[in-house]
Amino acid sequence: MTNAVKLAVEIKNQFEGYEYYDEAQKAFDGLYDLIDEQVKHVGPEAKKFGELYKNDQTIHVLASGATWGAGYATASFLFEEMQWITAPMHNSGEYFHGPFELTEKDAPYLLFANDGSTRPMDMRALTFLQRFDAKITLVDAKDFGLASIAGPHVIDYFNPMLLTGVFRVYAEELASKRDHPLSKRRYMWKLSY
Repeated sequence: MTNAVKLAVEIKNQFEGYEYYDEAQKAFDGLYDLIDEQVKHVGPEAKKFGELYKNDQTIHVLASGATWGAGYATASFLFEEMQWITAPMHNSGEYFHGPFELTEKDAPYLLFANDGSTRPMDMRALTFLQRFDAKITLVDAKDFGLASIAGPHVIDYFNPMLLTGVFRVYAEELASKRDHPLSKRRYMWKLSY
C-alpha cells in the first residue's frame, strides 16, 4: 500500500504539481520508523486483545475514510481467512444506518480510529459502543503519534499504513491465543477453486 500511495503522490506531483508534496515526503520518510517504534510498545495491549477475543465467533470491524480498506482487509483476511472468525465490516459513517442495532453488552468490536478528517465519525461510533458496554478494542492513530510525521494536509492517507503495521501484532497475539496460526487454511492452497 505504501508504494502505491507514494507512486500516486509522485505522479500527481510530476504531471500537475502537488502543493503538499514535501509534507507527504516527510510522512513517507518517517512512516516505517514510526511503525517500528510503536510495534515495540503495543505488546501488552495486543496480548489483552488476543485473550479477550480468543473465543469470539464474530468480531465487528469499524473504520472510516482512507482506513476503510485497512478495516476491510482486517475483517476479510486476518479474521475470516486466517482465523475463521466472522467479521462484518462497517464504515463508521454508515454504522448508524443499521449496524448499530447489533450493538449490545459485550458484543465484540474492533474500531480503527483515524487522526484526520474522518475522526469525528470514528469517535461518534466509539461513544455509542461505550454507551452500551460493547467489548471494544480501539486502535487509534492518534495514540501512535501519526501527527508527528504527517502534516494536516496528508495525514488522512497515512492512517491505514500506520494502523495496518501496528495491528499485525494484535493479529499475531489473537492467533497465538487461539492456537490457530495465521498461515492455517481449510481450502486455500489445498483445493482448486
